[in-house]
Amino acid sequence: MAWADAKDLVTEKPTDREVRQVEDYIRRKAKPRFYADENFPTIATEILRRREADVLTVQEAGRRRHPDENHAAEALRLGRVLITCDRDYLDERRFPLIHCPAIVICDFGRGSVREIQGTFGCLWSVFAVPQFYDKWVKIDASHDCWKEHTRFLDGSTAHRRFRIFGGRLQEWCEAGVCA
Repeated sequence: MAWADAKDLVTEKPTDREVRQVEDYIRRKAKPRFYADENFPTIATEILRRREADVLTVQEAGRRRHPDENHAAEALRLGRVLITCDRDYLDERRFPLIHCPAIVICDFGRGSVREIQGTFGCLWSVFAVPQFYDKWVKIDASHDCWKEHTRFLDGSTAHRRFRIFGGRLQEWCEAGVCA
């Protein structure tokens, strides 16, 4: 069991169409769009906004004290990534990937700015190509690594664990096999 650089794990070359699509998304400079639920800290919202993310809070939307299911539905309706510190969203029975927006569950540790910024390391791809993050992914993030649970168009799912180490994206591999 070990961490491996993600670039070393890529075995399939992307098609020209895939490369053009990603380049087009990057060229448009789209901003990630988040829907922050009630328990998401104000300081974390401010940090995202300083990174030029479009963040709509539950308070701004006038949806305080609504159940979690309503927040998930509203984020999906608005095409926003639901960002939260509420671990209830990891419950697959209540929030199955097929019926949910993209969800990022953050564990900020003690809540220091450094830990919040470390936790946001999981958002590097959301910032790079936000158009790919509308649904079918849950990210469980802490200040040192994150886990992604993803559903694909063919109905299959994958569970993967990542971190940024020495400026490089790394994936956790067990017994020499990465997801």
